Amino acid sequence: MSKNMRIFFMKKDRAKYISHLDLQRTMQRALKRAKLPVWETEGFNPHIYLTFALPLSLGIESVSESFDVKLIADISPQEICTKLGASLSQDLQVIKAAEPIHKPVEIQKARYEILLSDSEKFNEYLEQDEIIITKKTKKGQAQLDIKPLIELEELEKNKIILRLPAGSGVNLNPLQVLSGFEAFTGAELQTCSIIRTGIFCANGEIFT
Repeated sequence: MSKNMRIFFMKKDRAKYISHLDLQRTMQRALKRAKLPVWETEGFNPHIYLTFALPLSLGIESVSESFDVKLIADISPQEICTKLGASLSQDLQVIKAAEPIHKPVEIQKARYEILLSDSEKFNEYLEQDEIIITKKTKKGQAQLDIKPLIELEELEKNKIILRLPAGSGVNLNPLQVLSGFEAFTGAELQTCSIIRTGIFCANGEIFT
């Protein structure tokens, strides 16, 4: 038998400085240490094949990360969480395991909680007629108006909650939004933290 399993985890504190490639290696080693019945590729260099739903940018924390892995024997989701959790550090915590419902290509948006020393002028920033940033593309650099892409859910003195496009289509990194805000204020921002708190499919449905 074989079946796919989706494992959800947090990436916080020091783990936010782990690159996506290193995260893949970390999870592969942890799955081996946990002795879970996972499928490995064939050939001269067999390895555990993982598929991450939405790779996270360096320096950003998350409470909603996930990857898919194929199992070759029956094992309960709870046992997966217990064994894998024991093989990971406190900065990478397993939340749950379940059979996938959505496909990664269905992802459309992600929510971020941003803590700043001062977000007083953020409303003014969003009230501009347009917010132009320079974005890297496969063909070089391009100018992009990101104002229509930003959904503001909450704004307090030191906290901003945004919902931004994500997935296989249009992607907007919160660091790009903050870079534009920094240019708008003319002062260097003191960013305390950026946390991805949710990933969503069409109609706001949570990615599971």
